Amino acid sequence: MRRLLIFICVAGIILTFSFPVAHAQDKVRAVGMATIYDNAVDIARDKAIDNAQRNAVEEKVGVMITSATEVENFQVKMDQILSESKGFINSYEIISEGKKGNNYRVEIEADIGAGRLKDRMTAVDLIMARKSKPRLIMIFSEKAQKDAMAEAAMARYFLSYGFKVVDADSARKGKARGGLQTAGNDPKELARIAQNYGAEIVILCKVEVVAKSYKMSDPKMGDIEVTSNNVTVSGKVINGDTGEVIATDSKTKKGDMKIAVEDAAKDLARGMKEEILERWSSELTNVATVKLEVSGLNSYRDLSRFKELLAAKLKGFRQLHQRSYANGEVEVDVEIKGNTQGVADDMAAIALGSRKIKILRITQNKIEAKLLP
Repeated sequence: MRRLLIFICVAGIILTFSFPVAHAQDKVRAVGMATIYDNAVDIARDKAIDNAQRNAVEEKVGVMITSATEVENFQVKMDQILSESKGFINSYEIISEGKKGNNYRVEIEADIGAGRLKDRMTAVDLIMARKSKPRLIMIFSEKAQKDAMAEAAMARYFLSYGFKVVDADSARKGKARGGLQTAGNDPKELARIAQNYGAEIVILCKVEVVAKSYKMSDPKMGDIEVTSNNVTVSGKVINGDTGEVIATDSKTKKGDMKIAVEDAAKDLARGMKEEILERWSSELTNVATVKLEVSGLNSYRDLSRFKELLAAKLKGFRQLHQRSYANGEVEVDVEIKGNTQGVADDMAAIALGSRKIKILRITQNKIEAKLLP
């Protein structure tokens, strides 16, 4: 009995001291930076705090991944942990802040709620928010009743997860509808039409229904003709900025046409949502690719200097791949730890000699810019 009492006391002491330690492990220090434009220090400060919060969450997830990979022989995917285990910041405290050259620097200590790390909806919300809630549009190959039922089922599913769904029929430039179907695998044409819709994600869909009839014998009613429907809903997810195919899939159901179409469409939407979130979570936590289209270069020497400036000035820069150059216009893919808005902010502060860069257009994955005279 005495031993039991001693054991209970020791266990109580261990538990008492373990809670503060566990809580302390949820606190993460992180630094955020933002460029100051036109002396707008308050705006830069807000952006720096936001950047620090993001970095704190990513650092916490990074610790989890390191632990998981040791257990599973380095085979765990980053996106799997993000989709199941990413949480929000409960609170944070600013440790230090101030101007550093043309940037504003903030260091915070954030309290990451461990209990919320298992909330999948939180993970989805966080990923969606960090991707600036991209717009999605679904284009069906036909306008029959079966297509309308599938579109409605998929739209309901995507809306329930916070996606912004653009109605193809009410889009301002609805005449592009047919063009999107005939664009085929032409990335530039697909990107152009998607921009007309104002959508970053395009899903091309097709619904096929095969009806089969057969007879059943009933002792009281005699021969009865029964019709069964074999429904297949297929789709292709396309990046509206680049025309890149993100995912392709199809789902098949049998039975009453309305029920089969809706079930197949919902299953397809579920699979595509997972593919989209997998891609986004990978981009947010690893390296994203931003396409730059820049005009106004006077010579190849200007191009070489411009690429050097990108490598030196863009925060989180990893690699640059030149795709084309002609008549003073260059197209490059920049691999970066960050997002498109951050790249645009940094580019706006770059000068090639005395020539400034003007940002003409920003979409989720692409920036159009021009070197001023």
